[in-house]
Amino acid sequence: MNNKPTLILLPKRDELDQVLSRDIAKILATSLHNHGNASLAVSGGSTPENMLSLLGRAPLDWPLVQTLLVDERWVANDHASSNEAMLRKTLLKGAAGTSQYLPLKNNADSAENGQHLLEAELDTLAWPLSLVHLGMGEDGHTASWFHDAPEYQALCAAHAQHCFAVQPGSAPYPRITLSPNAVFNSEKIVIHITGRAKREVLEKALSKDADYPISMVLHQQQVPVDIYWAP
Repeated sequence: MNNKPTLILLPKRDELDQVLSRDIAKILATSLHNHGNASLAVSGGSTPENMLSLLGRAPLDWPLVQTLLVDERWVANDHASSNEAMLRKTLLKGAAGTSQYLPLKNNADSAENGQHLLEAELDTLAWPLSLVHLGMGEDGHTASWFHDAPEYQALCAAHAQHCFAVQPGSAPYPRITLSPNAVFNSEKIVIHITGRAKREVLEKALSKDADYPISMVLHQQQVPVDIYWAP
């Protein structure tokens, strides 16, 4: 498979949000038609908020869609830094609120202990995922794959685990994240980025010998990748 990522450039962020939400809805609709179910893993942060709100209103058979986050900070689900809190104000506030939502954060006292509980829940999902939506930081990280996390090398090398607890040095809070193994066990990946600084990092990450975490996604040959960017 010659899996060179497709770059989709939009002139404005609101147009990107509209196009990407439409494209994701089409992919989910196709999966629902072909398989009778669909699954969607989405990223947190501020960049996708408007897009997720638009997607949440799409006229899909949402009760047959499994939704989950790509990664989560190990904080209460009503914490200001919780990705789930953002998701409940955007995607899950619309019709998508009837989807089968699987939280990554559970009641365990630590991300390390929570990982074992979450792994068992993720095992019950119907793999591969229909679509994984990723973002990217200006340091080239995606999901919670951080170079400076002690768990990074094990995370990259794992071939069976669906999730990892990580403690990045450059970012606050312990985190739980889908592993590369889980992200690449999908039918489609979209990368959602904005701004010229991230575009420059993306161009570097696309180079043959780049070692950014996002480079794992850009260089793998298992899953087609579309990159959506606006200034």
